[in-house]
Amino acid sequence: MTVQQRGKSAGFSLIEILLVIALVAVLAGIVAGNASAFILGGNSEPPDRVLKRAVLDALYFSTEKKEEVRLSWSRQQATFLIKDRNGGILKKHSIYEKLDEESMIDEELQPRISFFAIPPKVGFGGSSSPLNDEDLFLTEIIFNGGYTFSFLAEIEFRGKNEILEFDPFSGFVLQRKT
Repeated sequence: MTVQQRGKSAGFSLIEILLVIALVAVLAGIVAGNASAFILGGNSEPPDRVLKRAVLDALYFSTEKKEEVRLSWSRQQATFLIKDRNGGILKKHSIYEKLDEESMIDEELQPRISFFAIPPKVGFGGSSSPLNDEDLFLTEIIFNGGYTFSFLAEIEFRGKNEILEFDPFSGFVLQRKT
């Protein structure tokens, strides 16, 4: 006796296929929406690391040339610029390897870097200064003969804020605040 079994045909139903296509489309939309951030993330270096390198190079150039060297931040280029006293560029330290129109448009991908002088402390115990942030804001840091004045660098990048205090002689970070 042979029993014939009617088996189900192997395969997927139309609803299952449509469900898989919808899920793939949703995932593709998510990835495509964040693709520029992923690409630029691999294309960039953390601003604090680039700044540390730029400070050490500025100290080196001021010692080597035995003249004033200036370090500034170019927001349009997302680059730290080291210039001689005549404004000639000695070296550039970029955050992005390749800077394109997309990274210039997206505000979140553009680092905000501000420099501030550290004022002398006054009062009992030397704990305060009569100067405010507007008085202490710097557009560039001046290095002369291998040293600079004490300064802070405030870095805002991808939702993270940090403040670095630099040593005027070694160029190394003395204190880091987040």
